[in-house]
Order: sequence, then C-alpha cells, then structure tokens
Amino acid sequence: MDIEKTRRDFELKLKNGITYFTSTSISLLFFFLLIRIFEIIFIWNSVYKPGLNFIDISAAFFYDALMYLNVSFYIGVIFIIVYFFHRKTAVIILNALSVFIIIGYFMLIAYFSKTFIPLGSDLFGYSLAEIKQTVGAAGGFNILYGIIFLILIGGLVYLQHLSRKIKLPIRFSYIASVLMICSFIFGSKFYPEPQSYLNSSEYNVLVNKLEFFTTKTFTYFFAKETILPLSNYYIDADESINSFTYTDSSFPFLHQEKSPDVLGSFFNKSETKPNLVFIITESLGKGYSGENAYMGSFTPFLDSLAKESLYWDNFLSTGGRTFAALPSIFGSLPFAEKGFLELGEGMPAHFSLIKYLRKQGYHVNFYYGGSASFDMMDVFLRRQGTDNIIDENNFGSGYKKMPTASTGFTWGYGDKDLFDRVLKEISNYKGTSQTNIILTLSMHSPFMVADQDYYRAKFDKIYSNLKLGTDIMDKLKEYREMLSCVLYTDDAFKEFFERYKKRDDFKNTIFIITGDHRMPEIPIVTQIDRFHVPLIIYSPMLKRKGKFSSISSHFDITPTMLAFLSNNYKMPKVSASIFMGSGLDTTRQFRNTHYYPLMRNKNELLDYLYLGYFYSDKTLYTITDNLNIIPYSDNSILDKIENEFAEFRKRNEYMLKTKKLVPDSLLVR
Repeated sequence: MDIEKTRRDFELKLKNGITYFTSTSISLLFFFLLIRIFEIIFIWNSVYKPGLNFIDISAAFFYDALMYLNVSFYIGVIFIIVYFFHRKTAVIILNALSVFIIIGYFMLIAYFSKTFIPLGSDLFGYSLAEIKQTVGAAGGFNILYGIIFLILIGGLVYLQHLSRKIKLPIRFSYIASVLMICSFIFGSKFYPEPQSYLNSSEYNVLVNKLEFFTTKTFTYFFAKETILPLSNYYIDADESINSFTYTDSSFPFLHQEKSPDVLGSFFNKSETKPNLVFIITESLGKGYSGENAYMGSFTPFLDSLAKESLYWDNFLSTGGRTFAALPSIFGSLPFAEKGFLELGEGMPAHFSLIKYLRKQGYHVNFYYGGSASFDMMDVFLRRQGTDNIIDENNFGSGYKKMPTASTGFTWGYGDKDLFDRVLKEISNYKGTSQTNIILTLSMHSPFMVADQDYYRAKFDKIYSNLKLGTDIMDKLKEYREMLSCVLYTDDAFKEFFERYKKRDDFKNTIFIITGDHRMPEIPIVTQIDRFHVPLIIYSPMLKRKGKFSSISSHFDITPTMLAFLSNNYKMPKVSASIFMGSGLDTTRQFRNTHYYPLMRNKNELLDYLYLGYFYSDKTLYTITDNLNIIPYSDNSILDKIENEFAEFRKRNEYMLKTKKLVPDSLLVR
C-alpha cells in the first residue's frame, strides 16, 4: 500500500512538475523568437544583402526553436530534480536560469550587431581589459540596447508569471517534453554548418548566436583533440609536410632552411645595407584595395604605389585578427594555443628577423598609435631586443588622439600623426642602419578619424564613379564610415611617402607594406576572404617592377628577407629554422606551392592551405584566381590534408608541452 501511494505521489509530482515547467518555458520560446525578430529588422540588412526571403527567415526561426528545445531540456532536468525536493527553490532556479539565458543571448546579439561575427570561444583568448577595450572601440552598447534589455527582462518575468496561470493540457506537456528530449539527442544534426554556405555572411546571420557560442565554448573546454606523444608520430624527411626536411625529433619544427633569394634579381645592389620599413596596416583587405577589388578600391595612392613595386594580389594574412601579425611576419612562428603572443613571458626561445637584424647592427624601432600591451605585443617585441617601442604611452606632445566614440573611447593616435612621429624619430638615427616597424590603427572601429567629413565626401565621389552590381553598390553605402577611414589612411600613406622621398636615406630604403587582416566589420564573402590582404614591396632600389598572382602569406616574409640579405649583403646565412613559410613565390601566374595553417581567431585553428586547396571547417575547397573558392569533393585529397593539418597540431602541442622550438646552440650561432 505504501509503495503504491509512493508511486502515485511520484507520478503526480512528476506530472505537476512537467506541466509547470512546460507552461513557464513557453515564455522563453517567445523571447527567443522576439530577439530573432529584432535581429532580422535591425541587423540582418547590414550583414546579408541578397534580400530577405521566406526560406532564410524560416530557417532562422527553425534554428531558434531547436535551440529553445535544447536549452529547455537542460533547464527542465535541473528543474524537475530540484522540484522533487523543494518546489519553491525549483521555481527560483527556473526563473534565474531563464533570465540569465535571455541576458546572455541578447548580449551575444548586441556583440554581433557591432562586429557582424558571432562570438565564440575567442572570448576566452582575451583578458577582461582587452574585452572592455574592444567593446568600447565598437561604440559600446548604446541606450537603445539598455532600454530593450530592460524590456526583455521585465517582459520575461511578467510572462513567466502569466504563463503559470495557464493550464495547458497534460498531452501538450508530454509532447513538448518528447520534443526536448529528441532535440537533445538529435538536434545537433540539424544546426547549420558553415561549410553549407559559400557566403560566410549568410551563415553568420542564420545561426542562432547562443547555439554558436555554447557549441564553441563546449568544444574549447571539453572536446579538445587528443594529441599523441611526438615519438608516436614523428615522420621521416621524405614524408615531411611543407617540403621541409626535419632534422631533430626533439624540436618538432626544426628543419633545414632552403628558402631561395627570389628578390635579389629585382633590386640594384647598394653599397651599404638597406634600411627597412615594415608597415603593417590595420584591416587593409584586398576586397576594397587594389586592382580588381570586388568592392572597388578605396586606396588610390597605394594602388599607384603598387604599380611601381613588387605586388602580390593573392596574398594572405595568417590570422583573422592582429594577434598573428608580428610573430608571423617577423618570425614565421607557429601559433601555439592562442597565438604565439599569448605565451607572454613563457615564450620558448626562438629566432626572428628582428633578432637577426639587431645582430647585424640594425637599430630597430616599433611604432603604434595605441597601446603595445594589447595582445602582449610589447612582450614579444622586447623578447626580440627591439631598441625602442613607441606607443600611446610615450607618443610625445603635440599630437591629438583620434575622435572618441559615444563611450568616450579612442584606440589612440591616428595614422597621419603616427607617420609624422615615425619621421621625427628616425631622424635621430642618421647614418645608422635602421629597421622601422609601423602598425597603423585608424582603419579600426569605431571608425572615427580627423577631418572625416572630407573623407566621407571623397568616398561619395569614388562611389559615384563605380560601376558594380546593385547588391554591392547598396552595401557600400552602409560601409561609408569604414571606407572613409580607409581613404584617410591612404592619404596618410601618400603624405608619408612624399615626405620620406625628401630624405637622404630614401634611396637606400626598402618598404614592405601589408595588411594585418581584412576588416571584419565588412562581412566576409568566403571563408578565405578573411585572410586576403595585399603585399607591396617598394623601393627606389628596384630595377624592375612585378605583379605576382601566386599565393604567399605573412609566414613567407622572414625567410625571403633573410635569403635576400644574406645573398646580397654578405650577412650570415641561416642553415636551420623553424619557419612555417618557405618564402615568397614570385611566379606571375596564379598558383600555390605552400602548405600551412591559418588561424582565424585566438581559439580556433580551423583553416589549412594546401597547394590548390583550402580546407576550412572540415570542408574542402579548390582555390581559383582572385582567391575564389569552390566546394570540392575528393576523399583522397581531403584525407591527405586532414593528416597534414593534424600533423601540424601535433607538432604545435609538443612544442607547447616541452617549450622546445629552437636549440640554444643554434640561437647562439
């Protein structure tokens, strides 16, 4: 009798708990759909412009409903367990979790509205100070978001209270429970995958931002790849990746350095060592710079400079953010876990072009209008022995920072002031061999520069003369503020070179200009587009110019510069290295001879370049001229690339565990 009563009590409590939960959780679904409506009305049009259509809107709502069921399953399990012990506590937990989820979801939407990229595990690659700085740069979350946020929370609490008074049929509650369980078991099979969309912007708008964040976070913390010990997979030289001959299994990236001197034949040799000026340009993407830019070019001066230079139009950054630029350009270094810079003071001993140049008597300066502590760039630069780091903290008097966003935030000094500061500083080292590294800043959110009205008018003039498709022309109007900043930076380049040409040492200077990555606020067209930047090598020492359609990347700059300097200026040769790149390709026709990974953000290593193929998010593409990509199905190629990519990750993991990158004997030598 007692057992039967206990069973009935259990069934009744379970029934009441399920009914209460499903009735209350309906309010969560309502707000999931309400947030999506807000996103469609106020954000979609800025990111995805083929025109809203029924299929896309239906797909978006389906993904939201699926995410609601999945979230409800987890909340429901917690609620029912607690409900059996204490009803009131279960109700409090249910309300708190619902409010927490809506807060998080709306903040993810607000982030997407500023960056046009869903937030994932890259959140965990930044410090709180860096996150605050980045959000402030994007304009913060304005008062409209605050009002909407309060309405959402107030509405959620009210609807939960109201829904508890609604007596839903028990059959409905059971059906809802079954759907939640099915979503938990099978739901992941129906979420969108980036490889299903050639246009990344389409995937970015359709995906549920909460699902994207939670999936990436779970993968980051709990689903990391199991890495075998190096001894279990170390490969022989004739099987080695990237055509490298690896020389020591204790140092997984160490190989013979054979990069050829491909630049020497383009230059007149000077009597003294050339001065070097590296200009890493914030957000200089090929989509809006240079010949055949699909959005039209907004860098008229750089375009004219490229015609007098060595110019690579199918060039790649190695990262989707600035964190990868310095280690890749000056060290051709592996990514480690969150980018090489994030190793901080724990960076293993390594070789770099900066260290090499200092050993050869060069004075090395670094210039940046913001704080060099961001991404721990200053730590890396000090490790290379950089003589002078000039940033916003010691920029000097007589300069004014860029206009502030509504939050009062500014990244620092604009590019015209930065170039002026460079020219003043290098005058202090006349007669000294110099390497000057400049990282620009103005082409960055919040996209506010001095004399912006002038550059808006300049944008309008260029825009009126463009003859592009209607869709692109419509989108360009929305990017007016961003592209006006591109025009400002292009003008800064023009003024810089006009002044530099008047210097006595101009005739003995080589300028290397590239972008750190493409501008993320302008939605990317394809998975590889995020990395597409130009490379310009300009110098009055050039005896012939050249345009190269072959693919190379930041990884290839250091090997090529070392080969050029050692072959033409009697500097020491490097016989062994850990370089990821094998040197710039000066073939004029389109091709790719390189093999290396690309890292889109600090916590995602998902992309790999392999000859004529690009592997991204487990999907294989062929690469065509202008870095267009086409989905390609060939399991033998796919397997080979996945093995190559896994090989890199294994070497990378071993390096992280052992801190073995370069033998001390090689560094001394």
